[in-house]
Amino acid sequence: MNSEFQQEQKRVDGVLGRITGEINRLEKETARRKDEVVQIRKNFSDEVKVNTDSFDDYLETIIGLRQEAQALSVNISTHRHSSKRLATLRRMEEIPYFGRIDFVEEGTSAQEQIYIGISSLTDPSGENFLIYDWRAPISSVYYDYQPGPAKYETPGGTIHGTLEKKWQYLIRGGVLQSMFDTSLTIGDEILQQVLGKGTDKQMHSIVATIQQEQNRIIRHDHGRLLIVHGAAGSGKTSAAMQRIAYLLYKYRGHLNAEQIILFSPNSMFSSYVSNVLPELGEENMQQVTFQEYLDHRLSKEFQVETPYEQLEYVLTAEDSPSYRSRLASIRFKASTRFFEAMQSYRQSLEGSGIYLRTLPSEGSQS
Repeated sequence: MNSEFQQEQKRVDGVLGRITGEINRLEKETARRKDEVVQIRKNFSDEVKVNTDSFDDYLETIIGLRQEAQALSVNISTHRHSSKRLATLRRMEEIPYFGRIDFVEEGTSAQEQIYIGISSLTDPSGENFLIYDWRAPISSVYYDYQPGPAKYETPGGTIHGTLEKKWQYLIRGGVLQSMFDTSLTIGDEILQQVLGKGTDKQMHSIVATIQQEQNRIIRHDHGRLLIVHGAAGSGKTSAAMQRIAYLLYKYRGHLNAEQIILFSPNSMFSSYVSNVLPELGEENMQQVTFQEYLDHRLSKEFQVETPYEQLEYVLTAEDSPSYRSRLASIRFKASTRFFEAMQSYRQSLEGSGIYLRTLPSEGSQS
């Protein structure tokens, strides 16, 4: 075991060397891209001469402006992508990976060692994976199976095989502190060390400790709606945040963090979960309370009462003539009967409740 431990530490050292090399390369690239963005913005007016003397001159001006705008957009996008990757690699310097599965695909005899971390990493050729992202299809085997028959879903179909072994690693500061060959998703010693760290005022993402049921929630993509019900402390919030990270990974060509809204019960909760996605190398999504959302959508036409204003009215306005009816109204609006009435009204509008009038076009008579 001692020789195997030394071999694993040697691998950690090699992976960290690769991470360091990538960090150095990206630091230079981000600095260069930043300088290019600054220069393009500074010299934008000098590069394109506005000339509208003739149609050809006007067209040439438009083409020049578009080319400069595209160059600026490409540089900004590349700088943003490089900066995001750089932040992820810096986190991986501390903990490059946390798990490994030894998997034999059906129809082959070769055993493949899959190391799992918060993000993927390849060798310099780009062909061999040193680390697989925890959200990659094959990584689901780590969370879902004990040694024995296993399978995972890919865009090309289901891959069957055998999970030979499952390893868990505790790496801190580039030093392999412990490793376990276990048939459990989470070894007790690993869990105690991970969860036994000092707490602070922010939630952290611990992808090494995802349970099978949580993994099913995170990777669920068989329907548009997913409702998760569980007791306090069962990991619902953690699974929800990791699900967002998974969706951003799986649909990265069509989905970005700006398209996701998290409704928080209060601003304290928003602050509490604000660190999870950045820890996973993703940008934070939009976070609002339902009250803030109502203010944004309705405040131009309606005066939206805050919970504090409503509470103050309930506690201090007992002498108001409309107090009893107002109290009854508040109770009714918080009841299932009101919700059912709203549903019924929506269904009636879908049927025949909306009257659409033909709009006259120019030159016609209404």
